[in-house]
Amino acid sequence: MTYRFKFRDRIPKKDNKFLLRLIKRNLGHYPSAQGLSDKRILEIMNGYSRVVMLTTTRGKRIGFLSWTEKKPILFLELCVLSEQYQGKGIASHYLHTLEQYAIERNFTTMQFYVDKVNTEAYELYRRFGFIPLPTPPYAPTILMQKRLM
Repeated sequence: MTYRFKFRDRIPKKDNKFLLRLIKRNLGHYPSAQGLSDKRILEIMNGYSRVVMLTTTRGKRIGFLSWTEKKPILFLELCVLSEQYQGKGIASHYLHTLEQYAIERNFTTMQFYVDKVNTEAYELYRRFGFIPLPTPPYAPTILMQKRLM
């Protein structure tokens, strides 16, 4: 099945409840997300350079992408999809679109952390050309990186 979707900037009053629900459902069991209150999650998200919603062409929210821009690095903070849209190539499209955005704005590197126990995401990012950087064995996450230029 082919999905058609579009991106739009986050509208906090409209999107925050959806974001919180999606984060808790999809990331709440990972060590890096445990113990965060709704207020703290929103404070963290407000500090990102961009939070972009992924919607269907009819406006149904199906996920979001957030990142921080600190040249020369574009740091992917979160990439989360509703469960029924996972495994359909949408995250790959997310990453490709963000990579093009980064290249057009002269970023040379993309980075992000992935939880060590999130093997599906880790494998997706490896297929997309990201490599793991040395990480202390006790850290719950792995820093992944891709050179763009």
